[in-house]
Amino acid sequence: MPQVSITLLDGRDPLTEDLASRHAAAWGHLYTNWDKSKALAEFRPQKTDGSLPATLVLREDEQVAGSVSLLYGDCEARPDLDPWLGSLYVFPEFRGRGHAGRLIKAATQFAADAGVGELYVFTESAAGLLRLHDFHSLERTMLHGQPIEILRCDLP
Repeated sequence: MPQVSITLLDGRDPLTEDLASRHAAAWGHLYTNWDKSKALAEFRPQKTDGSLPATLVLREDEQVAGSVSLLYGDCEARPDLDPWLGSLYVFPEFRGRGHAGRLIKAATQFAADAGVGELYVFTESAAGLLRLHDFHSLERTMLHGQPIEILRCDLP
């Protein structure tokens, strides 16, 4: 059975470059002028002290398998809502192993431990997965011409 661990990303870690590239490729179309350099700039100040913004990195047998971030100001369509669970990404070769659920669970627990009362997320396609982890639909809207669903999770 593989060993799975979740740690916090230090923005100075060389892994940051790879994550920035993957995230920009996956979600650049949902942001204004967002590319690898801007993604990298967002990763650099990630905190490792238990506060936000933070990025959690999941490793399987010491190989990076995915990540998720907790951040502010993630959705241009709803600047009034914060904080956000964002950039949930499992590397293609590690998909289908439950890692997305592990990352969501770890992120919501991290946010609750940091004193966050509610957490938001927007998605083009993963609303069903998020509902399995106590997120509920807030609204459907458009973001840069793309339909998205915004969900909310009330944390303990």
